[in-house]
Amino acid sequence: MVKPLPIVVGVLTIGLVGVSFVMMNREPMAVGVESSSYNIQEVPRHPVTKEMEVNAESFVGKIGPEFSLVDSEGEKATAEALIGGQPSVLVMTKDGCPCSIESQPYWTSMSLYYGPAVKFFGIIDVDSKGGKKFKTDFMVPYPILSSTDDKVFRAFGAKQSVYIYLFDRDGVIQKVWPGYNRAMLSELNQLLSDMTGKESEPTDYKMVPEKMTSGCFFFQPVGTDKPAW
Repeated sequence: MVKPLPIVVGVLTIGLVGVSFVMMNREPMAVGVESSSYNIQEVPRHPVTKEMEVNAESFVGKIGPEFSLVDSEGEKATAEALIGGQPSVLVMTKDGCPCSIESQPYWTSMSLYYGPAVKFFGIIDVDSKGGKKFKTDFMVPYPILSSTDDKVFRAFGAKQSVYIYLFDRDGVIQKVWPGYNRAMLSELNQLLSDMTGKESEPTDYKMVPEKMTSGCFFFQPVGTDKPAW
């Protein structure tokens, strides 16, 4: 009688080789983008300046700019539909920006925690196809709108990614952060708790930068240290 063990081993070997081949040849989620633990724990890639803070503060108390863009499914999305009626959070995102990628899990987590009580949405600097890839690759649960020109970013005063805007139920900007860090995430979390009446999200920010860090400049190659405008 032929023992089945060699056959089983042979099948398993072929299977493992096949899986290894697929893993080696699959398309990576974000080509050329690597997280920097040094940046996360110690030094911001793009330090937030006093000028950035002053400019961000100038938007507080104002109604957000009007816009009409398309989302990752190619559907029309407007400021009127996304802002007002309940608290809203806008996340400015740059395609391929390591800071956008590193911070994304926190926006995702907060969005899922507060659920329908808060309308999260993002604006990204690529077409809807690129926006859909970002949304899919990083499992973003909220709408991602696309803008292939700088008009909407200029209107919001965002030269860089990871600018975060908090709107109240009347569509008035309550806070603008020109970047993120541990204190910023804690502040946003508490403000959303106050606005919704829900306990703040229990989470750990130990891997978040201690100092405020912004993202890469829009409409410039990733890593460029000069703004497009």
